[in-house]
Amino acid sequence: MTSEARTAQDVDARESDAMARAAAAWINQLGRTLKTCRLYDGNNPTVIRFREELGAALARLLDEHGELTLRFTTDDVFHDQHSLHPARSRDDNLALAFHRDGVRNLTFSPGIEPGEVDQLLDAILQVTGQSASQDDLVTLLWEAHLPHLEVDFVPSDGDIGSGEVQGDGEESVGIPWPTGGEPEDEGAPETPVVGTADEESAAGEGRTPGTRSDDWATGDLTVEIEAGFAELDALAPWEAERFRKEFQAEHEVSSMTTALAILRAALGSEVRPEDHAELAQFAPRLLRLAISQGAWLEAREALELVANSGDETTLSGLHQELLQPISIATSVEHLDRQESQPVFDFIEFAKALGDAGIDLLNAVLAESQHRRNRRLLAEAIAMLCRDNPERLAPWLSDRRWYVVRNIIHILGWIGGDTIVGMLRSALDHPEPRVRHGVVAALGQVSPAQARPVLLQLLEGADTRVFCAALHQLSTGRDPATSRVLMGFMLDPLYEQRPFEERRAIYSALSAMAGDEAVGDLEGELLKGNWFNPSQEAHRQAIARVLARIGTPVARMVLQRGLLSKRGSVRKACEDALTGISSRE
Repeated sequence: MTSEARTAQDVDARESDAMARAAAAWINQLGRTLKTCRLYDGNNPTVIRFREELGAALARLLDEHGELTLRFTTDDVFHDQHSLHPARSRDDNLALAFHRDGVRNLTFSPGIEPGEVDQLLDAILQVTGQSASQDDLVTLLWEAHLPHLEVDFVPSDGDIGSGEVQGDGEESVGIPWPTGGEPEDEGAPETPVVGTADEESAAGEGRTPGTRSDDWATGDLTVEIEAGFAELDALAPWEAERFRKEFQAEHEVSSMTTALAILRAALGSEVRPEDHAELAQFAPRLLRLAISQGAWLEAREALELVANSGDETTLSGLHQELLQPISIATSVEHLDRQESQPVFDFIEFAKALGDAGIDLLNAVLAESQHRRNRRLLAEAIAMLCRDNPERLAPWLSDRRWYVVRNIIHILGWIGGDTIVGMLRSALDHPEPRVRHGVVAALGQVSPAQARPVLLQLLEGADTRVFCAALHQLSTGRDPATSRVLMGFMLDPLYEQRPFEERRAIYSALSAMAGDEAVGDLEGELLKGNWFNPSQEAHRQAIARVLARIGTPVARMVLQRGLLSKRGSVRKACEDALTGISSRE
């Protein structure tokens, strides 16, 4: 191939691509214009502007690139081999209306008028609207007599005009398109037509030529049937996907949910009282089935149906069943495998049980092995018992220490002076973690009510509980409590206490003691063995306690200590007074 030929071929390819891009832009503009015309009235300024711009754009395209031919399939518009507007959905299939009505090609010639474009738009809107007429698109364009628009179509009598090649290699003869000229001479001689053997046989039998002896008439219109099949082929992917989604959604609904819906509808209908009682007997069975499967939403709905039936005996029996060990174990097994939302659904189900729901929540809380679930269940119990914490008292005598500790935590969340009596009953529990929980819960009680319980808890407490109780007591000055602590300090065995306990006593005295304890503290400051190193640490701690008390009497003791002949006393008082000065 010569360079000139290659250059000409490249030029033709570029022109074809440019023509395809321009045609695609105009087809998209046609689609937008059709949507606008369907949305608004014909006199709307937006509709008028879109129509004018569409006609002007087509005129510019034809002036620049020449004649434009568009080919229509069931789901796309083509120019040559270029796809211009493939269908992305059923509502976005621009080509289907043309192909369904037999239009295979549209050819636009330069010089087209805006009125012709308007008539084309009106024809498309008429055959694609909700109140479409009986005329197809070919008929409407034929009657419009558009001189700059040529339509290649498949007529109802066969494939004449489709431009397809017949079996002998000869191109089919097209039906003449109206050109506005003189009609043909009606008196012209007709060419004799020789009938086929079937037609001659049909004439001899008195049947209409063009028919067969079976129920299919070859002379009937077949274009609409072919277009219908083409439309089905185009819609099949979307319809199949829609069917699959609906089928999946339908089968995702459990049989239990379906049964509940049917039962509710039956009970809500106008049935006789005896039938109503008969139908209501199925609700407990559905409730048991829902619990066995961990379907808490369905269980709550079934419980509502049982409650609405008015059968108190059945409802009471169900409450007893739910609290049986086998039912608790089944519920816990499901809850520990489920996410947070089903746990919330279970809590709502328990609330619907009323007072029995509190026992159910406590029983499940005692058996649950999931920390998240235990937290959610305990919070729900605290909310339900906030106005009546005595409802939890029976669980404080449970033989399982962790159950008692859970109840103590819940009482601490509830707070208030009403929980003091129940906390006091757990002071002698053999498990230290329970007693430590009591100390933490007393922090939510008023100091006047909590202080006697905390002082009682100090006797015989382990180091952790002892320190926690002293921390709770250190909320303000209290001479009575400070005297108790001074008793601990003056005990001959005080030095044998663990270091953590002694440090907690010093800290509590600093917060609670006043001038009533200064005398005893001065005695502790000055006493001691000259050769006992541990006594020096005790003396330093006493000096710091006096400095934190900070009253004039306490400062006077420190000032006198500065005049002591014992160097350790003077050093302890000097360090304490320096600390006071730095804080001030």
